[in-house]
Amino acid sequence: MTTDEHRRPRARWVLPTALLVAVAAVAGGFLAHDLYQHPTKLGASDPIPSASASPNPLPPAEQPGDPAVKLSVDAELHPDGERVKLLLQRYFDAINSRDFQTWRTTVTKDAGRPFTEAKWQHDYESTYDGTVLVQRVEAASTERLRAMISFTSVQDPTKAPLELPVNCIRWHVVYPLRDEDGTLRVDAGPEGYTPQFEAC
Repeated sequence: MTTDEHRRPRARWVLPTALLVAVAAVAGGFLAHDLYQHPTKLGASDPIPSASASPNPLPPAEQPGDPAVKLSVDAELHPDGERVKLLLQRYFDAINSRDFQTWRTTVTKDAGRPFTEAKWQHDYESTYDGTVLVQRVEAASTERLRAMISFTSVQDPTKAPLELPVNCIRWHVVYPLRDEDGTLRVDAGPEGYTPQFEAC
């Protein structure tokens, strides 16, 4: 048998094998495409997917978005998740409606001390907040909680941080919380001193 004849039997398998691999790859591609286009429907007992940490950007005219505070799945599962949501809803509603007296009941005495009503009204006179998502709630100590949240604010650029004088900002902040006078409130603390932010 010549060298050429030794090669022929092997060559006969090359084409069918290549075709089989190609067909399998195409079939796999269609399956993956179908799974992405038609994801499995959630059952009644399946957990609700977490809201995105970076929501799809809204058109400028619709910023800052929905004023309702929302909880991620992780925050919702925390024993204090609902208390945190109710507190922050009152907190942001007070800012959006320029209601200093209500805002004052959502913060501790330490957090409210730097603000007279005149200063608070001046600082927040053009601010509206929305798209508020509580990403996580965790214990900071036996007496305090931390709420990691993201939200969007629109304001006069002159009221924005000096580093980012724009009218729409996406914030990522940590609010320290603790009970005072029988209610959960936003506290003063180092957690809140270093927010991250970017233009919308």
